[in-house]
Amino acid sequence: MSRFALAVLAVAVLATGLRTVGIGRWPFGGDELGTFDELEWWTHPPAVIDSPDQSVPKVIPLAMLAHDAGRRAFGADERGTRVVPAACGVLGVVAVTLGLAGVLPRRCAIAVGVWLAVGVEPIFYSQYHRFYTLTALFAWPALIAGARAVKANSATWMLLACGLAGLATACHTVAGATFGALAVAAVWGGWRVRIAAWAGTAAAGGVAVAVILPMVGAKAGMAFAGWEGATSARAMFSLVAQASWPAAVLAPVGLVMLWQRDRRQAGYWGTLAAAWVGGGLVLPAVLPYHSAYSFAAALPVWVLAGVATAELASAAGGRLLWVGLPLLTLPSLASYYQDGNRHDFRAAADYVANRVGPNDWVLGNEPAKLMYYRPELKPRLLDPLAADPFAVPPGGRLWVVCGANRRSLEKPWAGWLADHARLQTIIAGRRFDYHEYAVWVHVSDGP
Repeated sequence: MSRFALAVLAVAVLATGLRTVGIGRWPFGGDELGTFDELEWWTHPPAVIDSPDQSVPKVIPLAMLAHDAGRRAFGADERGTRVVPAACGVLGVVAVTLGLAGVLPRRCAIAVGVWLAVGVEPIFYSQYHRFYTLTALFAWPALIAGARAVKANSATWMLLACGLAGLATACHTVAGATFGALAVAAVWGGWRVRIAAWAGTAAAGGVAVAVILPMVGAKAGMAFAGWEGATSARAMFSLVAQASWPAAVLAPVGLVMLWQRDRRQAGYWGTLAAAWVGGGLVLPAVLPYHSAYSFAAALPVWVLAGVATAELASAAGGRLLWVGLPLLTLPSLASYYQDGNRHDFRAAADYVANRVGPNDWVLGNEPAKLMYYRPELKPRLLDPLAADPFAVPPGGRLWVVCGANRRSLEKPWAGWLADHARLQTIIAGRRFDYHEYAVWVHVSDGP
């Protein structure tokens, strides 16, 4: 077995181990529970569509099929529902490592594989009951096929890239932006590559107008129960955190180094990186945006960081830098295995359920998670705009359960809780970085 094959195997083992540890330990967080609703709408379509969300599963059939198969094969608990995302996460790392070896020097491909194997965000979405790693499994090879098209001036490779982008879009509609990124980055290839990319993008646009919009409605995805998403400024910080600060710092260095070696590849990957940043600026203005939507487009940053890692290691004569530089993210990686980068509403629900009285009420900023783990609590949404959001039931107490970051609560209700409620506990794992996923539990007997 060649040294490169052994290195790929080592990357695969590393990726598998890090995505297996703790896979069933973390409670459902974020929008993982929303996938259950979508699977219900997928397997049992409602007779009357009364929400745009109910139509969304129709346009992401590949994601729905994968999640439904995973649920049936491995179970609907935390561990079972994450097996398919974890497998897709490992396959994605291996596919990128092998695919880049035909575009960049093998040492660069291995370095990129290490970055992805130990990256906190790639691990997180590999242990997340959602479609982001499924999307990346097709979007990442699409970008690599585009790189091969530029390298070989091959329309065939670019058409393959567009086909893979189509599969990624069938996992998450926002991945349709991959077509636009390929169309722009194709300027670094010959005229065959450009025509293929533009034709593929035009075809995708036609499908979107003729098929997708009529299926879900022009306003689909724009109404999420009042959720407005992140602003462009916040999205920029989220994107840097997504790639990790070390990768974000090394990526420009890698771009310069790659430019000196291969200007066409440097231009291609640099353009894709710029598109990733541009998406964070533009998408929040046109739809409710979450940084997860850009996860599948973040590959160029890791590619450029991998180039910098391999070149610096080669120049310094120290191969350990291939692993040492990616492990600059170790504080965040170690922190991830403390709490899974999730608010532990499972523990909070158990805590309240063991103490709540028969006449008590429960409020929370994420009542669905409390309801999932302890339906007997019958929690209600904490709405600070309600006429009397903190009304205490007669003869009972009011429990308020809020997930928050960095040990601070949102201002609309922080003042009232400080004045009228008693803090019972803060449920949070130990962290070694600046993030924190804490759940605050307060109780009030009345004004």
